[in-house]
Amino acid sequence: MDPHRPVARAFCADAPPVQVRNLRKRYRRGPWANEDISFAAVGGEILGIIGPNGAGKTTLIRQITTELRPTSGEVRVFGIDAVARPHAVKRLMGVMPQEGTLYWGLSVRHHLRIFAKLRGLRGRAAAHRCEELIADLGLREHRDKTTETLSGGLRRRVLLGIAAVADSPLLILDEPSVGLDPEARRDLWELLRSYRRRGKTVLLSTHYMEEAEALCSRVGIIQKGSLRALDTVERLYAAYGYDYKITFATADGIATTSSSSGSLSAARTNTGMLAPSCRADGTTSPSMPEAMASAPSWLQNE
Repeated sequence: MDPHRPVARAFCADAPPVQVRNLRKRYRRGPWANEDISFAAVGGEILGIIGPNGAGKTTLIRQITTELRPTSGEVRVFGIDAVARPHAVKRLMGVMPQEGTLYWGLSVRHHLRIFAKLRGLRGRAAAHRCEELIADLGLREHRDKTTETLSGGLRRRVLLGIAAVADSPLLILDEPSVGLDPEARRDLWELLRSYRRRGKTVLLSTHYMEEAEALCSRVGIIQKGSLRALDTVERLYAAYGYDYKITFATADGIATTSSSSGSLSAARTNTGMLAPSCRADGTTSPSMPEAMASAPSWLQNE
């Protein structure tokens, strides 16, 4: 056993890390924020929940982390009922909220040490884990700075470190890369991949499709509070994606570049409008407005 890791608490390793059944949430006198959501995470995967702002991602996450009580339905974490036994569930997860508050006047190192001890690490084990996270998150030159002096992106890294400090079997992240620069985002992705390689499960919400592509084993698409699809990125592209072709004018002449991600294709004309383009078999693909008109309603711009 690694002496620098917290002792894992008893849980059913054969149960899904997260299982949601017929989950519904309605705020008082408001619309349904989540409607009849059901899914199960697989151990050792990174499962992404993607959708636009206001789609219901954070409401879903907060019910799984026990911050909100569902109106109806069930949430289980490693087989434990999250509503009936919230404290037992919290011991099995690390959580990074979309908006988190750090303590002004405390350094990065102090934050991690305090939360390490709150999560059960002691003495040298806590110190070792904190230094490990400071290195992994690229915070060495900031370790002794107080958090009010840090940029928004650096504060997000500290929040991620707090979520990961206990090395829990489940990590739940609500839009973790918001505010991070490209280099910091790549570092975050590598850290999450290393977490997955050690058999941990990650559930994250995002509105960046490239993040979902880079990280996630499967992706759930949430729109207007409902889970509209859940599958691998490749299968989602095959079912709902579009080929596209872009033609643009340069000072030296006409240059063309194209890419393929699905079944539809479109080209940009010199008027700036999307127009039909030719497929390899000689048939003509629809314009983007025509393509979107034939797409499922939940993929269309509203």
